[in-house]
Amino acid sequence: MSKNRLEAFSDGVLAIIITITVLEIRAPEEASFQALKPLIPQLVIYLLSFFHMAIYWVNHHNITHALPSVNHKVIWTNMAWLFMTSLIPLATAWVGKNPLAGPPLFLYGLVLLLSSVSFLLLQHFAWQIAYDSQDLKENMGIKGCLTLAANLGIALSAFAWPILSWVFMALVMLMWFMPDQRAKEWREKNEDQEQEKE
Repeated sequence: MSKNRLEAFSDGVLAIIITITVLEIRAPEEASFQALKPLIPQLVIYLLSFFHMAIYWVNHHNITHALPSVNHKVIWTNMAWLFMTSLIPLATAWVGKNPLAGPPLFLYGLVLLLSSVSFLLLQHFAWQIAYDSQDLKENMGIKGCLTLAANLGIALSAFAWPILSWVFMALVMLMWFMPDQRAKEWREKNEDQEQEKE
């Protein structure tokens, strides 16, 4: 399988997941701004989920862009990541209707945690093919561990401190809002080297 096919398939699945997530928000019957007030929790959690998936999309592109090819490990960890990500609409809808309830927040944190684990595995197997920078691996590894810790924090805080779960959600988004600068510099350096060879 070519990396372009893998990336195109992943892009399509993510687009569908985002669409399903927003379709869970029902427009109010009443034609007034006051009628939107009950939808605020749903809109906020949708915003967070959207940015989580957007961050995945950006970083997934950075991974596949550097790959000369893909192997079975990359393909199947990519599928595992897409499967876990496809559960985000369910968790998002549940939290939107019960923003401070323990079970929905726990499920949301668990889904993000498992999605992060599968994405980090995808990164790991991609590095085996494309990356040779030990500093980059260590830096991204630390960032990945912090993400796992924050997602675990969402789940563990859900029952006793639900507000803290929301804080952890925001932290995860902030950590990954911009792609790693050293990864970007490394990729641009490799692209320059490839152009020089040509």
